[in-house]
Amino acid sequence: MSETPLLEVSNVTKHFPMKAGMFQRSKQHVKAVNGVDLIIREGETLGVVGESGCGKSTLGRLIIGLEKMTDGTIHFQGDSIGELSDRRMKKYKRHLQMIFQDPFASLNPRQKIGDALEEVFIIHDVSMNKQQRKQRVQSLLTEVGLKPEHYHRYPHEFSGGQRQRVGIARALALNPSLIVCDEAVSALDVSVQAQVMKLLKDLQEKYQLSYLFISHDLGVVRHMSDRVLVMYLGAQVELGDASQIYANPLHPYTKALLSAIPRPNTKVKRERIKLQGDMPSPANYPKGCPFHTRCPIAQSYCAEITPEYREIEKNHFVACHEV
Repeated sequence: MSETPLLEVSNVTKHFPMKAGMFQRSKQHVKAVNGVDLIIREGETLGVVGESGCGKSTLGRLIIGLEKMTDGTIHFQGDSIGELSDRRMKKYKRHLQMIFQDPFASLNPRQKIGDALEEVFIIHDVSMNKQQRKQRVQSLLTEVGLKPEHYHRYPHEFSGGQRQRVGIARALALNPSLIVCDEAVSALDVSVQAQVMKLLKDLQEKYQLSYLFISHDLGVVRHMSDRVLVMYLGAQVELGDASQIYANPLHPYTKALLSAIPRPNTKVKRERIKLQGDMPSPANYPKGCPFHTRCPIAQSYCAEITPEYREIEKNHFVACHEV
């Protein structure tokens, strides 16, 4: 794994306007991502965890250009994404791809898999004739553990695990540098999950890929990630090496998440921390620390003052007044 930053995200924010009233004026904003900083190095996997609605997927979509930032900057290989022309942005998107939770939803049920994968080359103006595209697609199918003859099949003829392999093949088609895996294994059976995760790791080693691995499953993230970013209500609350996060979580939200993971192969028992209430609405963002409404150690000032996101130990960052 290289120390060279492939991607740098600085103070990235995404607020979605909420329409209300007869003339559909924006009176409120949903703060989906609220000032996130991160880097991803060449050949690295950065895991992103948190409950549903914490902004993980929106962050991934911002990074690959499916959403536009409200504020902040994203640099990829030194270039500021917000300053790229449409032509250069299209070239940039070739280097970043996404694997979705349900690839079946993005496939035309009446289109053969081979034709669907060939469209990637057509859309991005890759200089190939029909025969070359077919050969490349069949090679990709083999690469992800499928067969060349699967080129002629329709999406409904594949199992869930096979469809996810098709999604991986599509993500690999343009030789990307970074792949955003958005809950890429969460819909699969445990045994199939293990197979797909092994495939992702093998491909990473072979092609020096970087992954942004988004998941609500901390067990999966631990297996896949070099570093882990914990998000809550659109904000970053903790970031560190995977070994640091799992052995010595510092933020009370991280501790609560980890306390729910079964640990059958260890004698060390971690007391279960049950959080009270639900995550606040990102349309009604709380003042102060975003976690204070559910935090078991919150003090009065936590409701007034936003905690500084700071480095507690080498490469281990946390946003909490009490740490």
